[in-house]
Amino acid sequence: MADPPRSEGTARVDEERLAHALISRGLLTRDEIQNCRPGTGDEAGPEAFLSRLVSAGLLTDNQAKRAAKELEALLGQQIPGYQLLEKLGQGAMGTVYKARQMSMNRLVAVKVLHPRLVTNPEFLQRLTREAHLAARLSHNNIIQAIDVGSAGPLHYFVMELVEGQTIRQILESGKIYDEREAIEIILQIAQALQHAHRRGLIHRDVKPANIVLTTEGIAKLADLGMARETDDAVLARREKGVTMGTPYYIAPEQIRGREDIEGRADLYSLGATFYHMVTGHPPFHYPEIDRVLLAHVEEELTPPDHLNQSLSSGLGEVVEFLMAKDRRRRYRNADDLIIDLECLLSGEAPKLARQKMESATLSALSEGDTEEDEEAPASSGPPNAWMWIGILGGLLGLSFLVNLILLIRHSS
Repeated sequence: MADPPRSEGTARVDEERLAHALISRGLLTRDEIQNCRPGTGDEAGPEAFLSRLVSAGLLTDNQAKRAAKELEALLGQQIPGYQLLEKLGQGAMGTVYKARQMSMNRLVAVKVLHPRLVTNPEFLQRLTREAHLAARLSHNNIIQAIDVGSAGPLHYFVMELVEGQTIRQILESGKIYDEREAIEIILQIAQALQHAHRRGLIHRDVKPANIVLTTEGIAKLADLGMARETDDAVLARREKGVTMGTPYYIAPEQIRGREDIEGRADLYSLGATFYHMVTGHPPFHYPEIDRVLLAHVEEELTPPDHLNQSLSSGLGEVVEFLMAKDRRRRYRNADDLIIDLECLLSGEAPKLARQKMESATLSALSEGDTEEDEEAPASSGPPNAWMWIGILGGLLGLSFLVNLILLIRHSS
């Protein structure tokens, strides 16, 4: 009995896996493979693909026959112990496959370094470092590392397979998150960052594309390709002056290429992600990258609750606090952020963000008074009681004004 025909989708997946196998064995280059992709109306599948390669003079008849005989092995056993099943995605560094770990009979994800990069020791080190850093983390909201190694020309990193979609994919479908759902997701990623930061790791690329939402609603932080140990002084010096991150979500200190990047940069990026989720676009949504980067450093943020009237002022305060230009004015750490997110979920005002806003307002007005005082003639005598009464009255009035502003904002 003849084998049942493959679906077009399966045929194309098998073709992709065969192409990768031929490249990894050094028989063809990626450019040569690309020139023999099926066009509109062409038959898809590994056998048809081999025929096109022979017709193009890229493989001999004997090579194609041997490849056909070894097709099952080529498609399923490029990496010992793992059966590659289908391609999940492709990035700058490598291709990610869904695979079966034979010894454990479980599905995993395998990132395979692009063949064109394997001759560069820097990329091999980055892949290994990403795997080793991920192995230090064990948290339900972080994708887990399983294995790293090489098999001939293949260099790979095996990790937990997460069935679901990235927040980026969901946003690109047109969804704008309601307040509670967004808070619940951001809270989970804040807990992931808390775990990583306590172990001396900073992610440096928190963004919607690196948050995967499982079918059960669990948010998982992915891709430690840019992660760094906070005490890695050698790497910090080497990267000084280099802008590392994704433009729409990057912290100002990363744009400036500061050497002392730490956990508050991740909090800024999480705030930018939060903003995108509840407004439908990133905080500074310009087409020119240079303008986006400049805006992160200099432009005043439009609070998300001013754009989406269904949001509470408390959420707006949390995002503004997360995205302060000066990191000293942000949350000190993920622990503090978690406190405020839990307040929002309970229907309460964010304690720390609101305290900080009131303190910043008082400080700014106090600095203004000081400047005026410095311009006034100096008094030779000691301050009198009426002056202190006036100061106390001013502070009470200021406190009333700050609370009135917050009340008006909350009611709007």
